[in-house]
Amino acid sequence: MNHKLLLFFLCIIGYSCNNSSDNIERFFIPQDGDNNGIINKYYINIYPKNQQSKKTIIDYSLIEKINDSIYRKERYSPSFQLQSSKQFRIEGKDFIEVNYERYFLADTLIASYPDDRTMTYTTFGKDTVHYRTSLKNKDSLSRNIHQSSTMVKDTIIQNKPAKIVEQNTTNITTFGKIFSDTLQLSSRSIYVQDLGLYSSTLTTDKDVIERILVEQLLPSEFDKLSNHTIKRVGYIDFAQTIDKDKELELCLPHKLIADYYNGGNDRAGFIGGKSNLKKWIYSKLDTKKLNNESGYLTFRFVINCKGIAGKFTTDESADFDYNKKEFSQETVMHLYDILADVKQWEPVIIRNKKRDSYFYVTFILKNGKIQDILP
Repeated sequence: MNHKLLLFFLCIIGYSCNNSSDNIERFFIPQDGDNNGIINKYYINIYPKNQQSKKTIIDYSLIEKINDSIYRKERYSPSFQLQSSKQFRIEGKDFIEVNYERYFLADTLIASYPDDRTMTYTTFGKDTVHYRTSLKNKDSLSRNIHQSSTMVKDTIIQNKPAKIVEQNTTNITTFGKIFSDTLQLSSRSIYVQDLGLYSSTLTTDKDVIERILVEQLLPSEFDKLSNHTIKRVGYIDFAQTIDKDKELELCLPHKLIADYYNGGNDRAGFIGGKSNLKKWIYSKLDTKKLNNESGYLTFRFVINCKGIAGKFTTDESADFDYNKKEFSQETVMHLYDILADVKQWEPVIIRNKKRDSYFYVTFILKNGKIQDILP
């Protein structure tokens, strides 16, 4: 009788341990019953403390089990570009980071850890855990993160068990010896069983950032959304340009061409600035070839990292009512020849590196005369 009773209690203990482990996973990983990964869609509302207008963006999160002990979490931007990838394992009630990479347009930050004791990035246990990592790239950019996490309490959300976790984080970003910035932030996150991260509120000195789960997608639905044909604003189709038969060497893939406004004071442009560009244009200009045209004749093109321009298009030209307009071929080709004849442009500089970027020059024409040149 005693042996049977002991066996009975051992079975209960074994079941409870397994069930506890399963429950921990269910709070963190969205479930769909087929174990093939659910994608959570979030609205991120940003409330500036200076009373400026609220801004809302979207991101997507996928967490899936990749083997018996390792999970992978991926975050995607509104345009479905992969932003970060984190691998972790679950030990008891703690989540242990195995590796982490943060992706930017032409950069990757890779995490390194000072020791095994500081790899726990969140917990559903009662004890406060500490996380420390350094995200670095090859160009002396680093982001040092110090974080503490505490599980505050259990609660109920939408009739499901939920857990509330609070974190305090210090984020120090450095770039060589010329730039350093420290950001203090606190967050409160709610994890709901079978839904994963349900909501979070992150507070910094400048903003309050609220993340809210708004939809869950099957992988097939996410793939259908992400495989769209919509191009980013400013995209230039090289096969449809005036000089489509000419080669333009890019230093990075087409999708990594920087926007014309990137670079701050180191933006791409004409060497010597706008005044020199105007002098160049007027020295080459034949006003007879402007053909009494009126409107905004805009040339969009690429300046590569070597300062060479190419892939010109006039697809965003318009009349003074901002209706799309096609200018005379003679006018277009005359102004194109002037711009294309510039031997050297100033490439954009981002993080001390020369990069490919988009650029534009707009001629404001009125009755065959140039009224102004932008930007």
